[in-house]
Amino acid sequence: MTEPRIIPWKQIAVEAAAIVMSILLAFAIDAWWAEEKEREVEHESLQALRGDFISSREHLARVLRALADARANFARFQSATPAELTEMNPDVIRSIISGLVMTNTFDPVTATLDALANDGRLGLISDPQLLRHLSNWQTALNNIEDLSLELRTASLRVREATELHGGPFFRWQGSLDDLQVLQMPDGETLVDLRRDADLMGKARSHQYALRAYLSDLRGLAETLDSTLALLDQITS
Repeated sequence: MTEPRIIPWKQIAVEAAAIVMSILLAFAIDAWWAEEKEREVEHESLQALRGDFISSREHLARVLRALADARANFARFQSATPAELTEMNPDVIRSIISGLVMTNTFDPVTATLDALANDGRLGLISDPQLLRHLSNWQTALNNIEDLSLELRTASLRVREATELHGGPFFRWQGSLDDLQVLQMPDGETLVDLRRDADLMGKARSHQYALRAYLSDLRGLAETLDSTLALLDQITS
């Protein structure tokens, strides 16, 4: 009579537990590695966003200064007496004539944000506050587009009106923000421009559009600064 076979249950249980633990450990390692890669991609995206915002802030600062100067130059042109206009030096005349059609508009750097949005990778950003800031930033950019178009249209009307006084004085090279004075008017030309009611009406409309655009840009600068400060905090 054969002896009953003894099954090594304890050994089987130990081996089974070891296999299960090995599988769970492999899954845990894979999950950890995936999380590490996501964190790495998120960090690289945040650094790229930060670089874009720094470039945008530098450009915006230049645009704000240029537009503020244009408004100051127009105010000087509008308030000066005919004698003062006649005696102005060429540099001042150039500033005034450029300010009449100033079109410097803000062109933000949005390459990283656009890429993240288009590829559906905004979900990589884990900070909900930053996501809200980025949404507010995009909304603010959309809101100034109409004002930018109004400013460019108003500047074109002034440019056309100046041509009746010996122009063209201006030419745009490459973009509307790259303005070149082709022909330097003298002080007498400034007097003639100031006396032209139609031109001055268009110039005031241009200044109104410029003021509205400048006001919105200053609000945009606050949104940009707060978003960049949050990015600095997250990436530090």
